[in-house]
Amino acid sequence: MPTTLHRAIRYGARALAAVLAAGILYTMFVHHSLNIFTPPERLESLGRTYQLGNLPPLTREEIHQRHPPSHREYYTLEHVSNLWPRHPVYQFQNDTIRGQATTSAYLKWGDHYITYSLSGAP
Repeated sequence: MPTTLHRAIRYGARALAAVLAAGILYTMFVHHSLNIFTPPERLESLGRTYQLGNLPPLTREEIHQRHPPSHREYYTLEHVSNLWPRHPVYQFQNDTIRGQATTSAYLKWGDHYITYSLSGAP
């Protein structure tokens, strides 16, 4: 194999390893955790920080059942942000509070939603 081709393959492999390592480190930074395969302890959405709740993972129907029917008349569970790379974050919103942080957030992790509660003061 020519020296130039061998050198190009070696540099390409190093560059690929560096990009992969940077991606993993970035994901760890965003998740605030070394384990990127479990839901993070903290979540940031709409400028606020949320802590992982004590409830077991819920389905969308179970989330709605936890609130009275009058709550469902005024609020809808809407996609407000994402946790990198592909986990959507949902919060209850309506026309008067759209885009504002609420007291709870739900991270869609697979087929279930993980509950998060607002952490700290503004």
